[in-house]
Amino acid sequence: MSVTEETRVVAPASVADMKLPTTMDRRADIEWKQTRIAELLQSAGCDGLLVLSPDNFAWLTAVGASHGFLDANTHPALFLTAEARWLICANTDSQRIFDEEIDGLGFQLKEWPWHQSREALLGDIVQSRNVAVDIPFGTCKQLGPRIDVLRRTLTDYEIACYRKLGQTLSHALEATGRTLSVGETEREVAGQLSHRLLHRGVQPLLISVTGENRGRMYRQASFTSTPITKNCVITVAAKKYGLCARASRSISFGPPDAHFRRDHDAACKISATYVACSWPDSVPRQVLLAGQRIYQLTGMEHEFYLAPQGHLTGHAPVELNLCLEDEQVLQSNWAITWCVAVGAAVSCDTFLISDEGPRAITSAENWPLKRIRIQGAEFVRPDVLMR
Repeated sequence: MSVTEETRVVAPASVADMKLPTTMDRRADIEWKQTRIAELLQSAGCDGLLVLSPDNFAWLTAVGASHGFLDANTHPALFLTAEARWLICANTDSQRIFDEEIDGLGFQLKEWPWHQSREALLGDIVQSRNVAVDIPFGTCKQLGPRIDVLRRTLTDYEIACYRKLGQTLSHALEATGRTLSVGETEREVAGQLSHRLLHRGVQPLLISVTGENRGRMYRQASFTSTPITKNCVITVAAKKYGLCARASRSISFGPPDAHFRRDHDAACKISATYVACSWPDSVPRQVLLAGQRIYQLTGMEHEFYLAPQGHLTGHAPVELNLCLEDEQVLQSNWAITWCVAVGAAVSCDTFLISDEGPRAITSAENWPLKRIRIQGAEFVRPDVLMR
């Protein structure tokens, strides 16, 4: 492996450049998924599926978001058969969800009054029926693990939405990094990033801002009142269209000090190795072992054991955390996040696994890049932005 120290900057692109598919595409996506559910129900010998998980709600409504609920017991649900689909919702929320999320997509409504419980309506739906469920409910047959596997493979519609999310997330993350000022606190930077994301309809799930090499102490940090005067690493996980993505960017006021530069270069080499191995039929255990060897070559072997290296993602922030025991092969059209922490540095992005190789979902928009060659192929990782 060789690392090219020269960096280059990606030309800025407008977040509006990438267009989403139409409502008709979305409805077709929902109907395709209902066909997959019908096949699952037939193989399980069940008449219908009760969907209670918010992640599965998002999946089966083609990235519809069910937000605005403080009480999990009032969260809307779905009921699907081979021929029909229903929204199950309280009367206080059903009109809003249809207007904002699922109007014109073929859903019917089963509604409970707010002063009664959701469980009573769910009980009526499953009574005297052979119903499956995605998370435990009564005596219904649980198909959650099988649904999780179906959900991991992204459709063309979802991939288009994912690319839009990644572009928006990168734009907000990098704009925050380019405009932060010396002396601002980690909390202020987190607030600026949150504003940029929420302004474009993206829900922040996790924000980490570590200044002054504070990440060296905490591999999975949040943000504090610490003023930023030397360097800063910003990591964010966010959700839109029912899909989740995660990325990081690093900033230094002036040239980074030797320790931070060493940490960042090592993190880039390791994350590039993981990306290079992210092909269909790759085994997570073997991918992680390849990264572990780079930890050893960079003299950072102990860092491998201090934090998780990556996870499958999609409709859940973490669909499956990857570890050395994983022998299940990676599949085309799965989404994967690699998040390598070395000392105070982090190199993190989300990728689509494809038959043509890994494709960045959160690719850099206007940021210096480090070019890394692995077995003759070039991979790029976001470098440190010097302010």
